[in-house]
This record gives sequence, structure tokens and C-alpha cells, in this order.
Amino acid sequence: MRVSTASVGVDRVGGGRLNQKRRTRQALVQAALVLSEEGRPPTLQRVAEEALVSRATAYRYFPSAEALLYEAHLERVVRSMERALRPGDDLVEATSQAARAINRLLLQNEMGLHVIERSFMQVWLDNPAEARPPRPGRRMEFIDPIVAALAEKLGPGARARLRTALALTMGAEAVLSMRDVAGATAEAAIEVGGWAARALVLQALAEAAAGQRRLQPGRPRGGRSGARTSS
Repeated sequence: MRVSTASVGVDRVGGGRLNQKRRTRQALVQAALVLSEEGRPPTLQRVAEEALVSRATAYRYFPSAEALLYEAHLERVVRSMERALRPGDDLVEATSQAARAINRLLLQNEMGLHVIERSFMQVWLDNPAEARPPRPGRRMEFIDPIVAALAEKLGPGARARLRTALALTMGAEAVLSMRDVAGATAEAAIEVGGWAARALVLQALAEAAAGQRRLQPGRPRGGRSGARTSS
């Protein structure tokens, strides 16, 4: 089974070149999954042939077969994780659970995590900005629906800020910072990531609520309570 870059469904909103890079990356990952499922070792050459791209193109996205294999593993596991928000879900807890789930997944294989992070850095260093493949950003598949569901409570600017902040609480860089820099245990890193994600959503909601109270008609401004009385 051949995996063509033209057949991979990816959101086409945005720049055409960026979407093509995403399709190419996804085609390579899917090709590695196909080869693995068929019991054929997914070397970069075989993956490139399966994805109908050159080996040079495959190498531009993945400096090693090891990095590609780990990326394919993540793709398979993340697909099985629950992303959909159900009516009535607590958005604060959903955010915390998403951070815990993603970070726990990454910490199941710390060697692989370091390999794929090295791969991201190598790709960034080896390619000029215009040819640099985008990172997959799987955490945003969990973050974006939650932030969108807060549209009635948060304005566009607050949602954009929260979206960016939540990206710091989960994913490869978040896990590596907590483990390698802060020296946290794996379980502590999972707990702290969930706690931080929850705290960010609560803070955003608290700021929005405070802003609404300040805008209420008849409410005193400038922190003053009541009118002055003469003695």
C-alpha cells in the first residue's frame, strides 16, 4: 500500500507550502506505520518509497529512522487517546487530564523522548527557515477544543494567551524541563503538568470574571467603595 502525500487529509487553512510540509510529514509517519504493521523494517529508504518522496526529503524531516519510528509510535498511541469534549464536561478538569495524559505518554519512553527532541533540533538546524518542516504540535489537538469551548467566558485575546500558556504545560519540552532542569520525578512531572494546566484555566476565568465585574453599571471605579461623607 502506497501512501501519497496528496492523499493525507490535513487542514488546508493557511499557507499552501506549510500545509504541503504537514502532508509530507504525515505521509512519512503513515508510511512508517504501514511498514511496521506489515512486518517490514521501516528504514528511511523504504519509508520514502512508501510515501512517494525522495530519501533526501525524508531525511529533511527525520534525521534518523529511530526518530521516525518513535514519531510513528506516538502517532499510533495518540490516535487512541480520547480528545473529544462531551457536553457537560468540566473544562478545568479536562485541561488537567489532557496534560497528565500527554505527559504520562511521553514519560513511558524517556529515551525515545530525547531521541525525538534531538530530531526536532537537528531538523531546525539543518534547514533554512523557508524549508523547515513544522513540528506536529499534537498537544494542540487537545488544547484547542478546550480553549474554543471557553469562548462564552473568555475574549479572543484571553483565549489566545491561554492557548499559548497551556502549550507550556504539556508536551516534550514541558516534560524535559520538569525532569532534566527541575529534577522532578516522572510522577511529579505528570502531577505538576496537570496542576499547572488547571491553574492557568482558573486564572484566565478569574481575570475574565474580574473584568466583567468592573464593567457592571453603577459599580465604583478605581477601587473606591462608596461616596465620601463630610464631617
